[in-house]
Amino acid sequence: MTEAFEIKVENDKAILALLPILDMSAADSLLDALRSCVSSYSHLVLDASVVERISTPCIQVLLAAAFKVEKNGGRFSMKNVTPTFERGMRDLGLSDYLRKWSEN
Repeated sequence: MTEAFEIKVENDKAILALLPILDMSAADSLLDALRSCVSSYSHLVLDASVVERISTPCIQVLLAAAFKVEKNGGRFSMKNVTPTFERGMRDLGLSDYLRKWSEN
């Protein structure tokens, strides 16, 4: 069983804390958490500070959520990106998206 994703809300911004292990078994729970955020908030921030492993299915879910938020006129961003998360995006040729969404 996958642990739950933590969602914090600040004004109209949802901050979703990603789990350390984002493998195939976490993809459905991640999708549910992101759907909840995307339908309720115009600004979605992903906190990737504890990500130790990330799979392609989870990256696909994250990309779909980002595109949906932006299509709806919202803002999608990331903070505290770990080297592992960065490497997963780079390995799939998605470094430009990561740069675009990264918060300093």
